[in-house]
Amino acid sequence: MKKRKKQVAVVHCYGASHLENGSLACRYGCKQCGLCEAACRLQAISFPENRGAALVSRELCVGCGLCVKACPQNLIRLEPAENTIQPLCSNQEAGKDARKECDTSCIGCGICEKNCPSDAIHIIDCCAVIDPGKCIACGMCAVKCPRGVIRDANGIITAV
Repeated sequence: MKKRKKQVAVVHCYGASHLENGSLACRYGCKQCGLCEAACRLQAISFPENRGAALVSRELCVGCGLCVKACPQNLIRLEPAENTIQPLCSNQEAGKDARKECDTSCIGCGICEKNCPSDAIHIIDCCAVIDPGKCIACGMCAVKCPRGVIRDANGIITAV
């Protein structure tokens, strides 16, 4: 019997901007509603003050998927734990509009795509998406990203 690879939940938003009235500036971002945190039985999800979105502890997460089902924005996905390079944005607005909505949004510039030696990252709907089967975790995309959207979950190449 083949052993399943460990999966962890990844929130594909680093910190959506909020307007003065508290509403979300980015319609694709984390609303900080807390439903994912409430669904997690292992307390693997938190909302750090320096980040405008949920953060999943890779050490505590067992990949059960309860948070995935609970997220009303569909921002949380289960991914193999070995996939440490992650674009943390789900915005689908192009350049200027994305910049207006969030300080850490992907603007679809394609610099990550041009610098990836394994052709693992592509811009789809104005947002960086990584093919985990091709990614060699070199971190070139994270280093070159002008907006700091692509992060290294281990904090070696970029801070989470």
